[in-house]
Amino acid sequence: MSSAEKLNLAIDQLSDTGYFIWDDFVTNEEVKKLVSIANQSNQSGDFKKAGIGKQALFQLDKSIRGDYIQWLDRSNQNQIVLQILDKMESLKNTLNETCYLGLKDFETHFAIYPENTFYKKHVDRFQQNAHRVISFVLYLNENWQEGNGGELAIYLENQTEIVQPLAGRLLLFRSELEHEVLMSYKKRYSVTGWMLDKDMSLTFLP
Repeated sequence: MSSAEKLNLAIDQLSDTGYFIWDDFVTNEEVKKLVSIANQSNQSGDFKKAGIGKQALFQLDKSIRGDYIQWLDRSNQNQIVLQILDKMESLKNTLNETCYLGLKDFETHFAIYPENTFYKKHVDRFQQNAHRVISFVLYLNENWQEGNGGELAIYLENQTEIVQPLAGRLLLFRSELEHEVLMSYKKRYSVTGWMLDKDMSLTFLP
């Protein structure tokens, strides 16, 4: 299936079911480069413990969320990171033009889940700051095997969709859907982010 065909399918499925799984969104070589950059940044102390909530409601709670993150933007000097940002920008613009979602910007970060960590059921669209429209997760886990855990469970009205965190796979879903990262028994990597209906610098506004 061509990229254009996958894009059309993504548009249809986001509208119909609220999520879409896009395999081979990036190549194995790109996955390797991104994992290498994430590991270097982690060793340099650039990753921080992720929290829950936003602004005044932000808090750290390992009983709810166990990942570590590094925010990504165009100040990053790594060419592969800039290429991924370009791809997500292009995808955001296309979804906006075809689905009329009012998307203005996106924010994204590396996420690393150490062994035996998880993120309990939640939604990405904050009640106090409801600017996240489409969530995305680009998985970077080479040779992931059944039993490694780390799946993402999306809770739909009549079913639960379980998504394996396979290398190169992009998951798109509506940010108001409940979901969780199940226990990961192996170190788990991703680029995670959200497409926003307001410029990122203005998302502190209601």
